[in-house]
Amino acid sequence: MILINSSPKDALKIFQPFLPIFVPIGPGYLLAFAEQQNIKVKFIDEQIEDNVIAKINEYVKGLKRPYIFAFSVLTASFKSAIHVSRELKKLFPDSIILFGGIHPTALPEEALSYKHIDYVIRGEGERELVEFYRRVKGGGDVRQVEGLSYRKDGVIIHNKISLDPIDLDSLPDFPYHLFKSERYDLGFVVSSRGCPHRCIFCSNRVTTGKKYRYTSAKKIMRDVDWVYNQYLINKQGKRNIQFLDDNLLVNQARVYELLDEIKRAGLDKKLTFSFQARGDNANFKLLKDLFEAGFKSVFFGLETASEDIMKLIKKDETVARCIEAVKMAKQIGFHVSATFIYGFPTETHKDRMNCLKLSKELKLDMVRYNNATPYPGTELYEMAKRDGGLKVTGLYDNFYSVSTFIEYPFKEIPFSYVPAGSSETEIRNDLLFSYLAFYLDFNKIKSIFASPEKNVGWFNAGETAIKLVKKLPALSLLGLNIFLKYYKMCISMILKKICK
Repeated sequence: MILINSSPKDALKIFQPFLPIFVPIGPGYLLAFAEQQNIKVKFIDEQIEDNVIAKINEYVKGLKRPYIFAFSVLTASFKSAIHVSRELKKLFPDSIILFGGIHPTALPEEALSYKHIDYVIRGEGERELVEFYRRVKGGGDVRQVEGLSYRKDGVIIHNKISLDPIDLDSLPDFPYHLFKSERYDLGFVVSSRGCPHRCIFCSNRVTTGKKYRYTSAKKIMRDVDWVYNQYLINKQGKRNIQFLDDNLLVNQARVYELLDEIKRAGLDKKLTFSFQARGDNANFKLLKDLFEAGFKSVFFGLETASEDIMKLIKKDETVARCIEAVKMAKQIGFHVSATFIYGFPTETHKDRMNCLKLSKELKLDMVRYNNATPYPGTELYEMAKRDGGLKVTGLYDNFYSVSTFIEYPFKEIPFSYVPAGSSETEIRNDLLFSYLAFYLDFNKIKSIFASPEKNVGWFNAGETAIKLVKKLPALSLLGLNIFLKYYKMCISMILKKICK
């Protein structure tokens, strides 16, 4: 079996040369679980593989037919997955094409509308992929696999997803050792799955569900130990591990178990950690204890400065509570990052400018201003379809929540959603203006370039001076792009005022 992580080559557009490539977490766990079950799986990551078809031709030489090509697919990578899988079906007509991941889980009928795609596995997939493989190779009936979607007599059948979510401690440790490219950033740990909340814009729980599960502290420490001793120890200036959990603080008892293990290993003196949290899960004592154990950087999804919009997006927390959490974190000494999302239903220009105002009042260290993106599987996607605001270009070519940030100045990425009462131009200009107004500060710009201990040193991340010098031409082009983008924004805003 060959597992393929689908990805567009230019996912980050003008920022592609600078940012590290993150390991695909889902495929990583699939690889580890298959290996634990004595199933050999070849892996190809389109993020780093220049010629996927050539690599597959090399891999299949040692495999028995029928070949199984299993694709892990996000919405942004759906186009690439369709293209590569179609080519593989032409080359190997008797092969089995299997799609899995967030996008096919949310829209299995769409995937199966392509006749060359044979099956979709919905949900997390570790156990299901192994069972699927064994049934194919052993002559069993694959149509009995839980979570499987397939065609039968022209009708699409959806098997029920298992009601027994996988125990995370039963999974093998994350296989960092399999991701050998120097282009990967391995400075991360994942310690939980699922989310108990119901935000209308979040697609992460499409595969993991709403039930929150976490890994034991001792198991997490094995991952932390590997990242520190096998990876970070060889990286100049980079001693930060990022917890990629959607919300690290859901269960505070388990957080304290983790802090005890970190201190017992003495890693609170050798490493810094960054994490993501909700405002309503934070309190002063917990944040202080985290800080003393080496957790120096926290990311909050603030999303909006409007209490009414906070209710509309079903965040199940208040703006006031988020503000309180940020103030506590700043008081303790955390580097605090946050996101705001522009383009929700009922939102006004004033609401967006209030987000910028709040960003400055809270003295946030870094902020992302995203455009609302209705990813399949979210309630926002269903709302956008109902109100006519959903705009799909090609095969989801425009489904980027950071499109305004990464697009070229004269090649805009059309928004995937524009709510009634707003225009795309207005939202785009508000996004650009917010970035300009917030980051027109030397210290903030400096931190973007060189703060690896806070996990925000995008352009050095432990790189040597020689590697940085090689990036200077791309950096110059980036600067020109940014200048042109803001010049275009200013002209647009001036013309708008003249027309009024």
